[in-house]
Amino acid sequence: MSYVFEIDNETVWSPALRVGDLYVRMLQDVGSVLGAPTGLSSVASDLWKIDIDAFETLVRLMYETYFDSSHQVFHVLIEGVLASSIVILERGGKNISPATDRERELLDMAFRLSMAR
Repeated sequence: MSYVFEIDNETVWSPALRVGDLYVRMLQDVGSVLGAPTGLSSVASDLWKIDIDAFETLVRLMYETYFDSSHQVFHVLIEGVLASSIVILERGGKNISPATDRERELLDMAFRLSMAR
């Protein structure tokens, strides 16, 4: 079984059930800490719709917060959910342009992830 994440009725990611559940929980927690909505809404226990505008706002906030911080533990904690979110954002027709080599490295790592549709 798998989760399905959709933007405008298009599947942008279909991870394994546990992976999808973990991603949703982590994104919700990051959104809560940063004070921003996730843009996710549950249609069924394994189907999530993404409001791309709200999602983009959170992803950009995560991205900016990540690169504004020098806290190594913060980086480790947020990197996985941020990388996955960058891929989903791009599949939704939005992208983030890197301004530094460090930003390019994170984006390159994100786009190397194996994220089935």
